[in-house]
Amino acid sequence: MKKIITLVMSLCLVVVLHANTKPLNSDIKVGTELRIGEASSATYQHLILPKKNFIIKRGGLANYKSLKNLTVVVTDINTNKNGNVEVTLKRKNGKRFFNSHPTIKANYNKALEQKELLKK
Repeated sequence: MKKIITLVMSLCLVVVLHANTKPLNSDIKVGTELRIGEASSATYQHLILPKKNFIIKRGGLANYKSLKNLTVVVTDINTNKNGNVEVTLKRKNGKRFFNSHPTIKANYNKALEQKELLKK
């Protein structure tokens, strides 16, 4: 009888703990609009941007300062093994980043903390 009561109590505890946890990416959904802020240091640390030589090879202009205050839309959300939420972003106006790349990626939680991404 003690084993049954212990089992029932542990199951109840698991259900209660699971119900109280908040998913890491609950505040972000596909289609959410964000704004790119200033770089946290000399360059963006948490936006995964292509290197200058790849931008130039594809015929683009490697000007990272042009990203500031761009409105972007979330097109995909992935959670890594580490629990980091990685989002894929495209420009709201449909143009390409640096005139060469249609999308970029960002570490959502860290970019929000450093204000590299801002909620609109």
